[in-house]
Amino acid sequence: MTWSIYKDSSRDVSEWECCYTAWYTDYTVDTNYAPNRVKFMHDGYVDVYFNGNYVTCKVEGGEWARDTEKKILAMVSETYWGTFVEGFYKNKDNGRIEVIMGS
Repeated sequence: MTWSIYKDSSRDVSEWECCYTAWYTDYTVDTNYAPNRVKFMHDGYVDVYFNGNYVTCKVEGGEWARDTEKKILAMVSETYWGTFVEGFYKNKDNGRIEVIMGS
């Protein structure tokens, strides 16, 4: 999964780095200090949503299982054309973990 879009957006897409650390931004937290919203996931299974669809993914050793990206891209392709997993967030309205997709 591609994350270095946030590390160095001047790098060519072919040089982006994969990172499987299982974290998300928690918008259910009432704070103005953004770092307090960063949460790391515990090992186990989590449903990941996009446009009303979801897939169940596994967190192992604090990282997304290696098949996570493939599962998410298959789900997303039903309703969106983007191909890069840019991040995850916890929706403040329903508490679901949502994937952020990029083109």
